Amino acid sequence: MDYNGFVNKADDEHMTELPPASEEYLHVSDKVRSGEYFRESVGMYDSMVHDLMAERYFYVLITAIAGLILLIAVYAAQGLYPLERSVPFIVDTQNTIEDVPRITSLIAREGEEPSEALLKYILGNYVTLREEYNINRLDRNVNGVKVQSSEDVFAEFQHSIQPTNPQSPIALYERHSVKKIHVLSVRLLSEGGEYGAEVLYEASVESKSDIKKTRWQANIAFNYSGVTIDQNTGEITRLGFLVTKYENKLLQDLQ
Repeated sequence: MDYNGFVNKADDEHMTELPPASEEYLHVSDKVRSGEYFRESVGMYDSMVHDLMAERYFYVLITAIAGLILLIAVYAAQGLYPLERSVPFIVDTQNTIEDVPRITSLIAREGEEPSEALLKYILGNYVTLREEYNINRLDRNVNGVKVQSSEDVFAEFQHSIQPTNPQSPIALYERHSVKKIHVLSVRLLSEGGEYGAEVLYEASVESKSDIKKTRWQANIAFNYSGVTIDQNTGEITRLGFLVTKYENKLLQDLQ
């Protein structure tokens, strides 16, 4: 090109013709000139960056709400326990003194040895198991007598309660009566290294129309080994109690 703004022929010979622009290029250039290209770019940026951040904040908010609900539920559950208000329940009983469990001392008098008081209780309990009659507790009483009696003593007792025996409580009282035992006293005897006891008790036979009371004396011979504790090892020797002889006699008709 010369200074006058004209193209020299030599320069024109060296210039090459440019290829025509593609439709895609022209389409993009049109969008650039109209500003649509920049609007689409902003929209793409929003969808790729801003929308993801918004979803992330939304999930964080949902998680925070769920955590708050869980915290409230745990706090409410902890508030239920322990139960501070006592819940009463009904016990149907005809004799609250005998049916309701209670703890009483076995020591009957001041200065009595605990081992002696325990032995007296065992003897009185044995007589009660053997002499009382209640069809609902018969199996329990028979098992109690069995584990505390020698074979001969238990065989004798078993014969005395057979339904074929006319003097058996099963034959006499069946289901219409009960026989209750009240131990009056237990006196320990010891002769020649053998243990014995004399148990006085009252028997009360109660039916729907009558109550008959009698007083009895049970003479018992038994083997006994109290509870002992080894002071060095702390090992406890179990209590041993076995009745080897049992005799029972009527003293008095009270009613």
